[in-house]
Amino acid sequence: MAKDNADGDVIWTQRKRNWCRTPFTFTTYTLTTDELAVQSGVLRQSFDTVKLFRIVDITITRTLLQRIFGLSTILIDAMDQSTGGKIALKNVIHGFDVRKELQHAVDAARNVNRVSTREFMGAGEGYYAPAGYGPDGQDFDGDGYPDYPAQ
Repeated sequence: MAKDNADGDVIWTQRKRNWCRTPFTFTTYTLTTDELAVQSGVLRQSFDTVKLFRIVDITITRTLLQRIFGLSTILIDAMDQSTGGKIALKNVIHGFDVRKELQHAVDAARNVNRVSTREFMGAGEGYYAPAGYGPDGQDFDGDGYPDYPAQ
């Protein structure tokens, strides 16, 4: 099981559920004090972890069928290359409670590792930037060096 392979003390673990809440799947989610682990498969197993301090955003989505059966999908954005930055915990029971536990664990891991997140407000597509700032050789972050080479 995933809790044997994950680092840290186990906070929460759950099997992925089918649409009718039955745990007849081979995917296990485990949250420890250090990381979030997803183990799946029977014949060909995969085991993926993400350090908690790398998690940036947590979102919950619920289809009508998930709402009827009390399930949720937790979407996690993380600065992690192995997962491509996206992790989906599908068909989780008590998704809102799990999200709270996950957020508390992420905050604790950031404090332990002395990591903070900053929101990026750039001048790329879809972003607003004041005149004179942006990808035209200007110093956007105020460090005295141009952020992007002049074009």
